[in-house]
Amino acid sequence: MLFEQIHSAIIEQRLFLSPQFSRNEYIALGAANRNKAAQLLREFAGTNLYGYINDMRLEYARELMLERPDAPIKAISADAGFSNIRTFYRLFLSKYGTTPTNYRKNR
Repeated sequence: MLFEQIHSAIIEQRLFLSPQFSRNEYIALGAANRNKAAQLLREFAGTNLYGYINDMRLEYARELMLERPDAPIKAISADAGFSNIRTFYRLFLSKYGTTPTNYRKNR
């Protein structure tokens, strides 16, 4: 229940879009302490904080590419909360098996 409460706050407030979103902000949303936060993420998201946040950013970026097919990939990356385009490309390729550019071309 605590994880769902925190997850809902992150989604509703779009906190995942901030490149500066941190463990301290996650903890402030309701997790008792650093260890509890890590435990909640492992148990309910199957990853650490950065994997969890980046996954939400990637999903949002994918949606943006479909909604704004003419927007530059760099703008999509920044709008999705990534401060580094190379990180965005690497994570996108890892998750979807293709680059953002190829993904857009094939949609």
